[in-house]
Amino acid sequence: MRCQHCGHEVPDGSVFCNHCGYRMSNEVTCSYCHQPMPSTSVFCPNCGKAVDNAMNIASKETTAATPKPQYQGQTYNEQRAQAQRQAQRQANAWQQPTTQQDEEEDEDNGNDRRSNYNRNLIIGIIAAALLIGLLSMMRHCNSQENDRLAERADSAALIADSSQDAIQVLSAELSRNNMTEDKAYTGCAIRFASTDPDTPERIVGVTYKDDTDRPFIKVYNLTRDGAQWKTELGQTKYFDGRSIIMDNSSLIADAMNVPRAVTVDGKQCLYFAFLNHLKGAGEGNNGRVTLCLYDVEGKKLTTLTYDGTIRSRTDGRQYVYSRGPLESTGSSERRFLQQEAASIGAIHLATQEEIDAEEEAKAKEEEEKALAGEENADAKWDHDNAENMDKLKEGEEVKMKPTQYDKPIINMKEIKDKLENDRYLVFLDTKGSVVGFNKNTRKYFTIYAGKSGAASGISLNGDNSVLIKTPNGSITYDLVHDKAKTAN
Repeated sequence: MRCQHCGHEVPDGSVFCNHCGYRMSNEVTCSYCHQPMPSTSVFCPNCGKAVDNAMNIASKETTAATPKPQYQGQTYNEQRAQAQRQAQRQANAWQQPTTQQDEEEDEDNGNDRRSNYNRNLIIGIIAAALLIGLLSMMRHCNSQENDRLAERADSAALIADSSQDAIQVLSAELSRNNMTEDKAYTGCAIRFASTDPDTPERIVGVTYKDDTDRPFIKVYNLTRDGAQWKTELGQTKYFDGRSIIMDNSSLIADAMNVPRAVTVDGKQCLYFAFLNHLKGAGEGNNGRVTLCLYDVEGKKLTTLTYDGTIRSRTDGRQYVYSRGPLESTGSSERRFLQQEAASIGAIHLATQEEIDAEEEAKAKEEEEKALAGEENADAKWDHDNAENMDKLKEGEEVKMKPTQYDKPIINMKEIKDKLENDRYLVFLDTKGSVVGFNKNTRKYFTIYAGKSGAASGISLNGDNSVLIKTPNGSITYDLVHDKAKTAN
């Protein structure tokens, strides 16, 4: 046989190992009902009681590696006899020892058990202390995390990183302070870092509302107060009847320039800009670009507005054609804004040559407007053919510039003479003007205006040609080709 515990050979029939003292039998006796059962049992299969042997076996397995001193120097028969006595004592653990030798051996075994118990007790105490410390640390960490969550709940815009987006902080703080009832959009926000211990960190942001009868912008001041922000409305400006568009694409501006933090006259300021067109306005209508400078400390808003006609660039984007700002540029704030206007593509400042050309075109447009309409037919003919009349006086044949009208341009009650063929009607009125009517196109047109000298008579001069007598001589007018020349 070989010991299952230490592997040494033992004599056949041995109850205990003669090398380590490990019990060779796989059965033990229940200390309650005294019935045999497997040595690994935790509960007795006969009476159901908890088995003390399991603890004894575990204790013996722990101490069996060191042979008992009393076994040293003993013969095989002595060792076997002592092992049998020890097994008998284990089976009858409920009985009192009957011999002094048994008492001594029980005392030794008790010392071993107490030693194991004390060691296990110490290990248990240490393990319990470590577990209590770990649980305490976990509770402390949870407490700190709860404190942090509570602090974030108190201030939705709490930031630990200075690079956190200022727009997000503005939106969160407006929501936390119930300042979002106007349902305005966030236009921009810029962070102003603290420059000295007496100057707190700030954020200045702009919101705007466009889909109302009174569009507006609002400027907010956020001041860092420990872990929180103090939020204050700095300025509100209304723009009745106009649209507000606050994005760099519409401004045709570099995002690095608009918006941004600037210093003007030693004061920290927020610079921003936006389009300010008439509502629903498109190309050819009035538009504006408004540039703004907000003094952070003084809470003062300065604006500079460029007003003009909305026009389109070759790439399709629109701009305001302006002659200059509406406001004076006497202050340092507005001079700064005037300089910044050059970097905004949505503003085109007209040159003097462009202004002169624009004035000339405007005058011509007003003149043509004044000459429009049937009542101004004679005045328009004189205006359009003044140069031709000078050439006629020099004997040249010229191409006249008649204007066609859908309605009559002559008072039928003032007709002095009338000519007619299969294609035309020609009238001479009492003012000395000659008017033609094309039967095919149903259009009226002036042949000769009395302001150039009243005509005294008319007559047909061959097919589709009229001879007109004027104070300066007779004129032949070709009705088909609108050509005129001096008659011989």
